[in-house]
Amino acid sequence: MTAGEYRLVLYKSQRTPKYNQVLNNIKKSLENLKLDLEIEEVDLDKNPERALKDGVLTTPTLDLVGLNWRFIGVPTVDELTEILEDIKKRR
Repeated sequence: MTAGEYRLVLYKSQRTPKYNQVLNNIKKSLENLKLDLEIEEVDLDKNPERALKDGVLTTPTLDLVGLNWRFIGVPTVDELTEILEDIKKRR
């Protein structure tokens, strides 16, 4: 699997008060690792069928497509960096 096959999917809604914190932590982790990944944002208020299809019950939820990894809540920069390092090693 190439790095281009990996992407982050951030599920949010209007009721996601810590959305900006999650997005900032993602960006800091990517910057720390000098890793360029697509970040897809899915607004569950506008796209509830996507939530059903993807099995998302709460926000924020972060999926790392390509590693079959999901985090529900607010991951720290360190937690994200640890999992994203795996992608960097595969490049």
